[in-house]
Amino acid sequence: MSRVKATVLSDATAQPLVAAVTSAFAAASDLPAEDARRLDAVVARLVAFTLEHAYPDDDLGEIEVTLEADVDLVHVTVHDWGLPLTSAGGDFGPLPEPLATFADAQSVQLLNLGSAGKRLAAEVPMRSNGEAQARRHHLDAAPRIAEASEESSDAIEVRDATAADAEAIAQLLYENYHLSYVHADFYRPRYLVAALAAGELLSAVAVHDGRVIGHHALMPVSDAPSAETGAAVVHSAYRGLGLFGRLFELTLRAALDRGLASVFGDAVTIHPFSQRAEASHGYHETALQLGMVPAQTTMRGFGSKGPRRRTATLRSYRPFDRRPRQVVLPATYRDLLERSYANVGLSFETPAQWAPVEGDAVTVDLDEPRALGFLRLRRWNEEAATALKRAVRDALSRHVDVLYADLDLTSVQDLDEATAAFNDLGFFASGLILHGPDGHDHLRLQLLDSPDIELEDVVCDSAFAEALRQDVLGDRARVGA
Repeated sequence: MSRVKATVLSDATAQPLVAAVTSAFAAASDLPAEDARRLDAVVARLVAFTLEHAYPDDDLGEIEVTLEADVDLVHVTVHDWGLPLTSAGGDFGPLPEPLATFADAQSVQLLNLGSAGKRLAAEVPMRSNGEAQARRHHLDAAPRIAEASEESSDAIEVRDATAADAEAIAQLLYENYHLSYVHADFYRPRYLVAALAAGELLSAVAVHDGRVIGHHALMPVSDAPSAETGAAVVHSAYRGLGLFGRLFELTLRAALDRGLASVFGDAVTIHPFSQRAEASHGYHETALQLGMVPAQTTMRGFGSKGPRRRTATLRSYRPFDRRPRQVVLPATYRDLLERSYANVGLSFETPAQWAPVEGDAVTVDLDEPRALGFLRLRRWNEEAATALKRAVRDALSRHVDVLYADLDLTSVQDLDEATAAFNDLGFFASGLILHGPDGHDHLRLQLLDSPDIELEDVVCDSAFAEALRQDVLGDRARVGA
């Protein structure tokens, strides 16, 4: 039995690329010309349906096409993560009209897999000669690795990770991201063992036949009642079984058990599916972080070399604590912050009094492997203004590409003066950071210090995120004018 899987984007190249793969598959499977023609027609029709109904006016969706030759038929699967449609075919009832009249296919079904997308499945009978059938039967009899599509998701265990899973988690991340994942510690099994044991990392894993084939992490933030969710990956052979959703739900339960005020994710803007996955679990965007992802980061489906420029992430939150936030909003960014609070479903009110916090007025943490800097402003006065200029100068001298600045919306007095000082240094809007250090919310600003940062091809999957992108770029132009 021969098998091939190809992933394409939902743009004008989708049909010709899939047609080329189908042709190569037919040749490798020794299909006669007539069988190859009918197979090509069926695959083309399924892909056309997906382009029209799953990704209308969207050139950046993913379509995964799988072809598998059996003794007397070819199984065709077209998987997408686009617009939801109602399951149809077989026990689910009549198929929509474009799929209802298939002369060359049988057992056609449209399956809605929830947060795991949709799957179109069909079988194409083969009228091959006996010699070709015998060759395929011989291949079918040969030993091969079991494919995930033959397994029910019920046979896959989703559970909390243990230290014994550390090496398998690192290897799974490598299979999906090579050595470019932004949290480099996940490639170090000893780090994972220590972090899992100490509760500094809570991971959910999916296990099939003793093998870790899925992972989703909860990464608490030091001195903050929030945690990042991410390091999420499902082995490509097991996609479409709803595993991502099961892993996600286990992670969210762990966050609730820990008593966190919120969880957040940083979804890449080169991969709309990650934005949709977070949205499907109640996350809502609050900030656009330009240049957050180094150019060398690679992901399956985006070529071996990955993007050529630093790319952005969208910060999204799912709050658990719904009490009104105690904040003061600077005039320059009041409208942006008000809309961000509304988008995430939180209200806010002016605190009865300022809540000063201990520590230096200005602090900077550098992430040297990613060439990023993170600055925090706790209070504003003449000394803080001097410290700010010194901190920014020092960070840029150490070759950070992007410097993010978080202004405490509860402890900083004279926020309008502070934001003006940041604007004078070239910082412009990023958005809202919830439940940060000391439990306070922060206005995040950003300063770019590299020419290799993607500003044009920033893909935002929701209307709010697209409006946020325009606000951020507009503020950048204002500050730079």
